[in-house]
Amino acid sequence: MAKRSLKKVAANSAPPVLFPAVLPVAHPNFIITTSQFEQLQSEGEIQLAADQRAKLLTLAIMWIDDLQLRRSARPKQFRKCLDDIENALLQAEKACQWDEGIKRHLVHWTMETPVKDAQSFPMALSSLEQQSKALRETLDALRNCLPPDPGRGRPFDDERRIIFLADVFEEASGKAVVYAGGYYQPDATADTPFRRFAQCFYSLLPAEDKREPGGLDNALRSALAKRRAQRARPA
Repeated sequence: MAKRSLKKVAANSAPPVLFPAVLPVAHPNFIITTSQFEQLQSEGEIQLAADQRAKLLTLAIMWIDDLQLRRSARPKQFRKCLDDIENALLQAEKACQWDEGIKRHLVHWTMETPVKDAQSFPMALSSLEQQSKALRETLDALRNCLPPDPGRGRPFDDERRIIFLADVFEEASGKAVVYAGGYYQPDATADTPFRRFAQCFYSLLPAEDKREPGGLDNALRSALAKRRAQRARPA
């Protein structure tokens, strides 16, 4: 029963990143310009020292990498590649089967030609066919190693990045708070300086498939709640 439950959970969850992840360097020339830092300061009502600007640039680069990793190849894409290879091998195996019909005549003719290594041509075809069959067995084993891929999107996993962003914000004498809009706007998010600062910072990240502004608001509230809980724990 426990094993079935675990399998059901795995089938309903997002597929993990397949490591080692081989990815191109994302935006190698990324910088935060002086005017962008000034905008961050204006939105957050803070002043950023040189070391805080350096921390924000490092954070941005790491966050971009996280977003790119989230978009890396999924198990179903690997499975398709393996299937394509197998289909090509099956065609090659069929082409290598020489001991029937006109191909039998062909290989006997090739062995009588003056072409170098032509006498071993049928043996080479048979060897290639056997190698292909062995490789297809490896493909089957590789497919069995792939985790399930039900199609769900991978989580953003940016909680620690948000907490670090809040730490830098408070180093610059800000107060990292984000909360719901109150009685009249329970589904909205209050327009706090940190919320504006975080939204502005996130908008600078040149990555695809980022959180929508509302989704980022929810992530900010969740991460800050965890940050408060961590700080409230006894040392």
